[in-house]
Amino acid sequence: MRILIAEDEKDIASNLKKYFKSLNNEVILAYDGDSALKFAQGKKFDVIVLDWKMPGKNGDEICKILRKSGDKTPIIILTALRDLQNKIEGFNLGADDYVTKPYEEEELLARINAVVRRYQQSENVIKFDNITIDLITRKLQKANSEIKLSEKEFALLKYFLENRGKVITKQQLCKSVWDSPFESGTNIVEATIKNLRKKIEENSSKKYIKTIYGEGYIFIEE
Repeated sequence: MRILIAEDEKDIASNLKKYFKSLNNEVILAYDGDSALKFAQGKKFDVIVLDWKMPGKNGDEICKILRKSGDKTPIIILTALRDLQNKIEGFNLGADDYVTKPYEEEELLARINAVVRRYQQSENVIKFDNITIDLITRKLQKANSEIKLSEKEFALLKYFLENRGKVITKQQLCKSVWDSPFESGTNIVEATIKNLRKKIEENSSKKYIKTIYGEGYIFIEE
């Protein structure tokens, strides 16, 4: 994992870095809020650990800024404050967990693993209507039944879901799904979309994939 730890007490920060690096993690330290925010906005982290009180911006301010920008990276706030209202405030700002000082390094590791696991699970599942698509197992589920898709049908649906509400041309679909240039003499795009539509509509009362004549296709949830 790549971990950002923002902690102004350098001894604590150094010990945490040593501990997590011993477990083969990459660790970046920040000793003030402004540096922490700069690192968080400039690099991709698996988890961010923020001290509540720091020079410059506090952990809660950083959490608020990151969430407002759309950053969903798991965030754990460290604090000596034990008041329930502070915890509620942290969660309302978008923190995923809250660890009070003093704490054991093993406890922090367990909390990190838990929030990262939850994040990965949520990122690997896409839902629409009453249908769930699992990007890891590559399965489409409705309730307890599986909707069988071919490899290209799955890739096509995934691309549509990642671009909901956008008109997508045949050229874009060929490049992104088939990894090849569009050839006017083939109907592979139309045929695959037809099969995918049929399988979705057999399990839903809605028509999601619409043809925009002369332009392409759009996946839209009405």
